[in-house]
Amino acid sequence: MTRSKVVALVGVLSAIGGAVAGAVSALIAVTFLTPSAPLSAGQIALTVVENGAVGGVAGLVLGTIVAFGALRRVPLGKLILSTNLGLAAGLTASWLGGPWAYHNFGLLGFIGFSAGAIVARAFSRRTPLVSSSLATDSIPASTSDAADRVARKARPEQ
Repeated sequence: MTRSKVVALVGVLSAIGGAVAGAVSALIAVTFLTPSAPLSAGQIALTVVENGAVGGVAGLVLGTIVAFGALRRVPLGKLILSTNLGLAAGLTASWLGGPWAYHNFGLLGFIGFSAGAIVARAFSRRTPLVSSSLATDSIPASTSDAADRVARKARPEQ
């Protein structure tokens, strides 16, 4: 698979995951967090589509950047899952925070997405940043083997 196909696949998966996370957060909010005034079916559908669109854009743009940027060492499935859970939590929090939070649900979704990325990095398998190496580690194996053979020829075995 070429690099461009991998980037496209990650972008599509991130967009789908983000759209689902946004739509689910809207459904949770509309179902369990009853607004002061009753909502019509059209308002519910518009809210679900709006949150799904924000989640899809966040997944497409931010998910691809995060997957191929700073968090390359995090497994892709774990990264997509944790960022989408963070996004859903941020969008759901926008329903809990009152009028300001409701009007800035995109910002809270971004904060949740970022928190999910940080959690994914914190719980991923860490590779050592500094590895201890010996002076002989920098010598290629073929060179050291050739040097050993030359040394054996120079001093015969006893």
